Amino acid sequence: MIRKTDKALRMFRVGDYHGAFSIFSTFRVGFTREETRTLQIASESLGGHAEFYQSLGVDTNAEVSKAKEIIRTKYQEQ
Repeated sequence: MIRKTDKALRMFRVGDYHGAFSIFSTFRVGFTREETRTLQIASESLGGHAEFYQSLGVDTNAEVSKAKEIIRTKYQEQ
């Protein structure tokens, strides 16, 4: 059986960041509250809701970059 982590990492590696962040943002363990929120914002921004977050003053490009760095750091992706 394929674990959610393995599926999300596979998606991340092939560039499906929206799918990967969607899965990672549901994890209850392993991420701080702030990291989880960053993953949620990145996922939703890539899913077509970037304008909403931008209207709230959120830099969605920065959030996506932070989310990528969070995954690289946690899972030693290079």
